[in-house]
Amino acid sequence: MRLLCFPYAGMGASLYRSWPGLLPEDVEVVAVQPPGREDRARDALPAGGVGPLARACALALRPYTTVPYAVYGHCAGAVLGAETARELVRRGAEPPRLLIAAGHRAPHLPATGRPLHALPDEDFLDGVRALGGIPERLLANAAFMEFLLPLLRADFALWEGYRGDPDAAPLPFPVLPVRGDADTVVTEAEAAAWGERTTAPPRDVVHVPGGHYFVNDMTPQAVAAVVSALETARPLASTDPEEAP
Repeated sequence: MRLLCFPYAGMGASLYRSWPGLLPEDVEVVAVQPPGREDRARDALPAGGVGPLARACALALRPYTTVPYAVYGHCAGAVLGAETARELVRRGAEPPRLLIAAGHRAPHLPATGRPLHALPDEDFLDGVRALGGIPERLLANAAFMEFLLPLLRADFALWEGYRGDPDAAPLPFPVLPVRGDADTVVTEAEAAAWGERTTAPPRDVVHVPGGHYFVNDMTPQAVAAVVSALETARPLASTDPEEAP
């Protein structure tokens, strides 16, 4: 099985660099690198919001959908993963076996909390620091932040401006919501509401140790939750006698 992994706002593909060693050997981890992140820092985000970004991701990922696959997205990455998977299906790809939506409210729900992207630099960075997703060593590096700050602002503006369409067709694949048990950003009800936006039966929210960004320090329980989810999403082995050895 292939696992397409989408990082949260401000983070890049390196978020998942340890995952190949954490997951079963037959799970191929494909970490998505959105524009404006890490080695794509000089690539601008597509104009027009999340839709064009999801279409660009779908175009790049289409060759990776020729085998059974699942999607993992954390925080904003859960929404980008959902919209990218929707676009992949629209382009003729098989739907993912599962979307693991971690650390984000269901996309049709309104945003809560004050937007950060338009705040003055110091207030913006204080808000980012309070969320806890960007390592303090980076936030404290003035020279690096001079380069990173506009990229972070653009990323936050993209996601804080996102409004899911409440009339959009349900997602044509199952969704498993996952939430850190100490998450102060996403409530239990907001996570559970993913089940309202899929054609598949709703899944109970899976709780793992940690806060909103538990993905930064995957506990054995968090790893086990992902592994268990992927096991349930695997296609059944063929029982066709003609395919038996």
